[in-house]
Amino acid sequence: MRKTGERDTIRAARIQKVAETLGKTPRYIRMVLNGDRENNQVLPLMMELQEGENKLLEAVKKLIPFD
Repeated sequence: MRKTGERDTIRAARIQKVAETLGKTPRYIRMVLNGDRENNQVLPLMMELQEGENKLLEAVKKLIPFD
């Protein structure tokens, strides 16, 4: 379990990818996610990235048994 205030590197990487894709700053993306700004492209793109990463992880788990 993470400590309070510890940085979530996976979330930070997703935010960076979304920012690069949309041509925005990571700070702007975080503001949208926190509800301080509105942008209808940010949340769907974040979800799409997360789902893609999850599918990739599942495919790797099927190829490489960790048991």
